[in-house]
Amino acid sequence: MYISLKEILKNNMFKGATVLAGEPGTDREVKRVMVFDYPANSEILDRNILTSGDFFITDLHQFKEDAEGIYDYIHALIDTGSSGLLIVTDENIRVVTEDVLKICDDSNFPLIFMKEDPSYAGIMDTINQYISIENLNVINNLKLDKIMYGNISEEEKLDILYSIKPDVQQYVRTIYVDGTFRSEMDELKTHGAYLNNTQDIYLRNKSYKIFILSAGKLKQLQEHSDWTAEQLRNAIDKPKVGFSRIYPKEEIGIALEEGRRSLETAKTMNIDFRIYNPLSVMQLLVSLKDTKEAQDFYEAYINAVKDKVSSENAREVLLTMETYVANAGDYKATAKVMNQHENTIRYRVNKVKYALDMENDDIKFKETIALAVKLRILMDKALD
Repeated sequence: MYISLKEILKNNMFKGATVLAGEPGTDREVKRVMVFDYPANSEILDRNILTSGDFFITDLHQFKEDAEGIYDYIHALIDTGSSGLLIVTDENIRVVTEDVLKICDDSNFPLIFMKEDPSYAGIMDTINQYISIENLNVINNLKLDKIMYGNISEEEKLDILYSIKPDVQQYVRTIYVDGTFRSEMDELKTHGAYLNNTQDIYLRNKSYKIFILSAGKLKQLQEHSDWTAEQLRNAIDKPKVGFSRIYPKEEIGIALEEGRRSLETAKTMNIDFRIYNPLSVMQLLVSLKDTKEAQDFYEAYINAVKDKVSSENAREVLLTMETYVANAGDYKATAKVMNQHENTIRYRVNKVKYALDMENDDIKFKETIALAVKLRILMDKALD
């Protein structure tokens, strides 16, 4: 997890900025931001003042009388792993020659230009806000990992939770979200709102965004959760959202795991919002779909059908099973959907029963085909 230059440049502060060279390098991490309005000399390099991840701002006035000095300057930034250089105002832009641009392009070193003359303080404040938020994200993600996976007591889990937000209330619910904010402003507003919120938590990582909501009463938390869901619909483009059930705060570890599993299920089933349901077969299979046992089960089902059905009819028979399962084992409804006679559907179902050697065990048969159909969807396999 880190904050990239590309993400920072989406901010309105930089709406007039142009990437002159090194555009592929804008995915570099920005760790610090500093002004660098003086030449690069051996003293600076020897003291290791420049370090990887530094982003620099300059107006290039230091090269007004020594245009050639920019070459050592740019090479010093590239050699020390700087994340980029922002040039403000065009007063001295002439020193950025085609050769300088080529050096930057060859090293994927981002060289950015703003014709306007914003204050250095405004630029630095904006970038530092991103850096501080990301640093907090990293720390809090590590804390949540310890709650979820650490061999620690409920009391220790609560202590960690309180270290993130001391005023977490009696009941908690987690919400895991996959999707991008509709605008940079929506994302910053969300960060700001939860930084100032005394009882709820928001953080993100590379895989998803995590909200931990809390309230003193169950009904309050349910209402708060509904309101948050509506906000997510408005702020995030095409979200996939997983909700845990509501728990006492002492069971925060369970709530976190349920939220994560619900999101995984929502993404796999391509549905927008999903609340954890312990009786959901599909949710159970999501956690098993990548196991060897699940693969073996599905392949055994397919091979058994293909062994007793001609190759030209196999796909139609398998499709019939999918439709039969989707219609809860109703022959008439299946026949209507497939535009076939009901007796044709019965013949195909009996053919598969025979192939699976389950002619005398209707419950086991329906259980088997239902699991096979769900696994095919979860494994994203073609209907051969």
